[in-house]
Amino acid sequence: MDRISLSALSRSAVGKNAVKKVRRDGFVPAVLYGRGRDPIPLSVGRKDLLGALATGRNVLIDLRIAQNGDERADIVMITEVQRDHLRRDVLHVDLHRISMTEALEVDVPVVLVGTPQGVAAGGGVLEIHLRELTVRCLPTQIPDRITVNVESLGVGASLHARDIRVAEGIEVVTPPERVLAAVVAPVEEAEAPAAAAAGEGEAQPELVGRPAPAEGEAVPTAEAKPAKPDRSEKKE
Repeated sequence: MDRISLSALSRSAVGKNAVKKVRRDGFVPAVLYGRGRDPIPLSVGRKDLLGALATGRNVLIDLRIAQNGDERADIVMITEVQRDHLRRDVLHVDLHRISMTEALEVDVPVVLVGTPQGVAAGGGVLEIHLRELTVRCLPTQIPDRITVNVESLGVGASLHARDIRVAEGIEVVTPPERVLAAVVAPVEEAEAPAAAAAGEGEAQPELVGRPAPAEGEAVPTAEAKPAKPDRSEKKE
């Protein structure tokens, strides 16, 4: 489990204008919650925060908070990140205090490895339904990822949360019946329309009310009807 250090400044000014100023100064507004204490508004250096986010999910952070010339420390985790929906810039983060001796629930990414038998030999298709699992464990036991081998899955087989094996001390909280992945049969292509698939040699429609043409004689066609006069023209 990764563990990093991060510095923050306590801020007393809150509200829309105050938050804008924080961002203009190169910081990201944040709030620290948890463990029965009042929330604390913070400012975190943008560059340092981006480095912490690049480390991965569920990273443990030794947070140092400067306030009125004093410094205090907390062990925290990032619980929510708000981003600009267009530019994807980080706009705000929520931090949560944790205890190293108390279990907590976190979402951990699931990585599927191997090619299922039903795909390699049976022509099936692997469908992924869940990309993460919720687990409960001590902060020091949080895995970076849960790796699952899916080579044994045949066509029609599914991988459920109850099938996942994790290390001792880690409990899978995701409901056991939830499906993570399944190998399904390929969808067959729709048949071509019958009219387009008509083969050669089929019986042709019989001409009703006319004698069959003699050999070498042209097949008679329908007589052309005289065109109706155009009544739209004005009489002179």
